[in-house]
Amino acid sequence: MHRPPSRVVVRKRLTELDGNSWNGTSLASESLEHSRFAVVDVETTAGRGGAQNGGRILEVAVAILEGGTVHLAFEALLDPGIPIPPWVARLTGITDGLVVGRPRFEDVAAGLGRALEAGVFVAHNARFDWRFLAVECATVGVPAPVGKPLCTVRLTRRLVPELRHRGLDHVAAFFGVDNPARHRAFGDALATAYVLRALLGRARDRGVETLEQLVELHDRPRHTKTRNAEVGTRNHETRRWERGTRNSPVSVVQPAIFHCCSDFRVPRSAFK
Repeated sequence: MHRPPSRVVVRKRLTELDGNSWNGTSLASESLEHSRFAVVDVETTAGRGGAQNGGRILEVAVAILEGGTVHLAFEALLDPGIPIPPWVARLTGITDGLVVGRPRFEDVAAGLGRALEAGVFVAHNARFDWRFLAVECATVGVPAPVGKPLCTVRLTRRLVPELRHRGLDHVAAFFGVDNPARHRAFGDALATAYVLRALLGRARDRGVETLEQLVELHDRPRHTKTRNAEVGTRNHETRRWERGTRNSPVSVVQPAIFHCCSDFRVPRSAFK
C-alpha cells in the first residue's frame, strides 16, 4: 500500500463528546447519516501501560467517516524524543533512523486538532489512544481531550455479539476490510473507519438512527452480574437435576431446567 504523504493541520482543543451534546449540537437532532466521525489511531513507543510511564506517540492519523465515505484527513510520523524499543520497531517497521528530522508532537498538535474539529472522536480500544493524546497534550501545554470517545471494540461487542475476539484484525476480517498497512497509524485508522461504517450499518438495522441513540447503545451496561448470576443458577439447577436423576424420575426435574435455559437465552438488548 502506498504510504500517503504527511499532512500538517492543527487546532488547540480536541473534540468534545458528552452525554447531552456533541460539539454544541443536540445529539437527538444529529442523524448518523449526517454525523462526522474522526477515527484516530496512534502508534507508540510503549504497550498498554505506556502513556503514564513515559511512552510517546510515534505516529498519529485521523480518518474521517462522513456520509458513508472515508478519507484520510491527517497523518504524521513523529520524532518521539526517546529511543524506539526493538519490539516496537519490529511490529511497526518504524525505526530510530526513520524518525530522524521528523516533527515533534507539539509541531503537529494544532493540525491534529483541526482534523478532529466538528467530528466525534472514535478509535479501536479508544481509551488507549485517548490517554496517549491526553498525556502528549499535557506535556506540551495544549488543552487535553475532554468528554468521552466512542470505541469500536465496545460497539462490536454490542452489535456483533457472535464475534468472540474483537481485536482489529478479527473485526476487520469479519467485515471483509483489508489492511495492508497494519500497525501503522494511517492503515489502522482507515481500517477502523471502514469497520465503523459497517457497524453503523448494523446499528441502523436495529433501529439506531441518531448519534444520541448510538451513544446510548455504546454506553449501555453489559449486565455482567445478571448474566453471571443466571449462569450460576443454571449450573446449580443442572447439578440438582444430575443428583436427582439418581433416585427420581427425569420428568420431575426437567421442566425447571428448560425454563431456566429459556430465560438465559432472552436477548439483553432492545436492539437485538
